[in-house]
Amino acid sequence: MTSWLAKQRKQALLDLSREAGLQQDPSGFKDDMVSILDTFLQQNATRLHNHPTFERYYGVQRRTPYGQRSSSTVPAIPLNDDDFEVKSVVKGRGRRTTRVKEELDGADDHEPQPALSSPTNHASTSRLPTSRLTTTRTSDALPTLALQPSSSDLLPRRTPGRPRGETDNPRLPASPADVADLAEYQTSQVYAGINDIYTLSGIPETLTLLRETCSTLTGIQTTIQLLEALSLLRALLPWTYLTEISGVRARGLSTSLYYPDLFVLLTSGFWAPTLLYTATALAIPSLFAYFFNLTLRDVRRHGAVVAVPRYALDPLTFNLVKALLTYVVYSRGVGAQTIGGDNILTVDRAMVGGYQGILVGSYVMILMSLYEAALRKP
Repeated sequence: MTSWLAKQRKQALLDLSREAGLQQDPSGFKDDMVSILDTFLQQNATRLHNHPTFERYYGVQRRTPYGQRSSSTVPAIPLNDDDFEVKSVVKGRGRRTTRVKEELDGADDHEPQPALSSPTNHASTSRLPTSRLTTTRTSDALPTLALQPSSSDLLPRRTPGRPRGETDNPRLPASPADVADLAEYQTSQVYAGINDIYTLSGIPETLTLLRETCSTLTGIQTTIQLLEALSLLRALLPWTYLTEISGVRARGLSTSLYYPDLFVLLTSGFWAPTLLYTATALAIPSLFAYFFNLTLRDVRRHGAVVAVPRYALDPLTFNLVKALLTYVVYSRGVGAQTIGGDNILTVDRAMVGGYQGILVGSYVMILMSLYEAALRKP
């Protein structure tokens, strides 16, 4: 019965559950354990009603409202105090001992009292040893029954406390592994945000486009021409001092500001070297590369065969003519009287490494043109 189970301690309830073959969570509440165990015992009454551990539970349930049968004339065996001591078979905490004591009248201390049990009960108890006798559940079985409370009954029973709210017991990480997982998650979120900003800025697309452009002969040729043009512009366009920005006085740092002197654009000293370089490095090589284009191939369009060039200017022809003109003009001085020796010397000194730098760039482009032609060869 639930009342008998409710009197048991939590450890005793766990032991009873194991005896019955039921596994319960030790961290649960006592009321939940009592309810679960009571339901389980009722469902398995046919299997556990003869189990000695649950005799008191099923004995209370088997009480009938009918009266006790009349006592038999067979005299009962005298019982002493030790005969009625029953101990629970449940081991561990919560062991309770019920002591049944027979009280005799003062006048009939040594006279045997007539037994109030039935012949069937007497026959069953007569076959058992005195120390193994089990007390009957009816109140009329003995003249007087005194239940001695055990030490466990005298202790105050603890009631299960109410579950604390979220404000009383804040949720904290269960273990250092949870803290590590949380830190890893936060780090991944930061990286994801940075990656989103990087993607939305358009930098990946720009870098991809720049890579595709620089991986062609046109891109390489343009890069070489820009380097040569910047070298010439730095030599022809002077920079004039404007002012100085004082930095930290303790460290003595300062920054000087300069601006380009654009009045040089109005002099022949700027345009003569510029036109010389443009003619030898751009105009004449482009003219030859356009007419002597070795990249032309036949393509059939609308039933007619048409010659279509792969490049508008053949890079191989362009760099061969450029290298030849550079060597003839800047090294041998051909046309110095017409062009002017000062202009040739200005362009030679403006280039990185002199005219040899222009030759090196032309040689690199010739090798790249041959390499691309070899890759495209079927």
